Amino acid sequence: MTGYLARHSVGAGLSALLALLLAAGPGPSGSPSSAAAADIFDPDAPPETKYRLAPFLTFGADIEFTYDYRKNLGLRDGTDNDAAVFMPELSLAFSFDPDPRFQAFLNLAISREFVFKVEADGSQPSEDVALAIQEAFVWIRSIPGGFSLQLGRQRFEDERQWLYDEELDAVRLRFEHAALAIELSASRDGLVRKDLLSSAERDRINNYVLYASYRLPRDTTLDVYAIARDDQDADRPRPIFVGVRSRGEPIEDLDYWLELGYVGGRDGSKRIRGWGVDLGATYEFQVGPKPALTLGFAFGSGDPTPDDGTDESFRQTGLQDNEGDFGGATDFRYYGEVLDPELSNIAILTAGVGIRPSDKFSLDLVYHYYLQHRAAPALRNAGIDAEPSGRSRRLGSGIDFIVGLQEIWDHFDARVGVGYFLPGAAFPEASGGAWVVRAEVQFRF
Repeated sequence: MTGYLARHSVGAGLSALLALLLAAGPGPSGSPSSAAAADIFDPDAPPETKYRLAPFLTFGADIEFTYDYRKNLGLRDGTDNDAAVFMPELSLAFSFDPDPRFQAFLNLAISREFVFKVEADGSQPSEDVALAIQEAFVWIRSIPGGFSLQLGRQRFEDERQWLYDEELDAVRLRFEHAALAIELSASRDGLVRKDLLSSAERDRINNYVLYASYRLPRDTTLDVYAIARDDQDADRPRPIFVGVRSRGEPIEDLDYWLELGYVGGRDGSKRIRGWGVDLGATYEFQVGPKPALTLGFAFGSGDPTPDDGTDESFRQTGLQDNEGDFGGATDFRYYGEVLDPELSNIAILTAGVGIRPSDKFSLDLVYHYYLQHRAAPALRNAGIDAEPSGRSRRLGSGIDFIVGLQEIWDHFDARVGVGYFLPGAAFPEASGGAWVVRAEVQFRF
C-alpha cells in the first residue's frame, strides 16, 4: 500500500436571514444555465443540458475523475494518516422548459469512492458507492412585479464561496429591478435524503437568508446580507451572520474583493461575538502571457478569555468552501490547499503570481503565511490533523501550485493543485511538512 501511495503522489503531482444589495453579483445561484456559462472550470456545476430528448425536455451529462493524495497531515513524518482517494462520478441532468417562465430541473450523480489508507492494522482499501440527488427544483421566473420563485433542492453559491457552496432543500424568492436584487430563502441541508444509498444521520439545521445586491458602474457590486442558522438539536450553535461585501474592477485590469462580516447569536450557554475581514486585489498585465499579481489579507478574530460567557471568535457559516480564482482558468482553495482553514482565530497573508497565456490555460503560484490571533490549542475545520500547542501564534506557511485547463476540445476541463504546508512554532512536535495533491478531470458529453 505504501508503494501505491508513493507512486500515485508523484503521478497526481443563518431563525432569520437577511442580506441586502447586488444584482448580477455574488448572490446565490441556482441556475444550471448560468453555472454552465461560467468563465472558469467549476467541477461542482451541473452538466449543461444541450441534447433534446423530447419537446421541451433536454439532457446533459459529464463524467469526472477526482484524485486526492494527502501526506503527513499529522505532521509526524509517519504514514499512519497518509491516504489516497480516487473517485469517478457520472453526473446526469434533465431540464424541462415548456415556457420561458418555467423550468423543472433534475441533476443526479452516481459515484464510487476508493480510499487507500496506510494503517497499522493493514486494513484494506474502502469503497463507497453513492447515488445522490444533487439538484431537483422547479423555477418560476418573470412573475409580475419582478419576482421569481425557486422550490426544491438547489445550489447556493456565492462567487468566492465565502458564505456558501451547498445544495440545499429550499424555498427561495427573488426580486429584481434595474440594478437591485433582493433574495429571501429558507432552507435545510438534506431535508430529503441526498444520498439514496446512505442511512447516515442527517443534520437538522435550518437556514434563513436575506441577501441584497446592487450593481454599480464598472462591473462593481455592493452587497449586504444576514444569515441565521438554527440548529434543532439542544445546546447547539445558533449563530447569526451579518456582513457587507463588494467586488469589482474600479480601474482597468485591477480586480478587488472585500468581505466584512460579524457573527453573533449563541453557542450553547455562550454568547457569540466575533468579526472577520478578507480583502485583496489582483492586477493583470496585458502583455505576453498576461502575468497577474495578487495580494490578500484575511482575519478572523479569536477569543482572548475562553473561560468567560462570551466567545469572541469569528467563524464562517459552515456552508462555505473558500474556493475562488485569481484571474485564472479554475478555482482553488485560496486559504491554502493543505491547511485550508476556516477563517476563525487566524490571520492569513497571501501573495500570488499567475499567468494565463490563453482563456483556456492558467498557472498560479500562491504563498500563504498563517498566524493565530490568540494562541490556542485548536484550529477550526482545518485541513490538517495536527493541533497547535497553544503556546505560540506562529502556525507556519504554505505554498501552492495550481494548473487550470478549460474547454479543451470543447469537452475537457481539468485542474491540478499541489500544496505544501511548513509548520511553525505553534507545532513544536512537528517533524515534517504536509503535502496535498489534488487533480480533477471532467469530460462533458
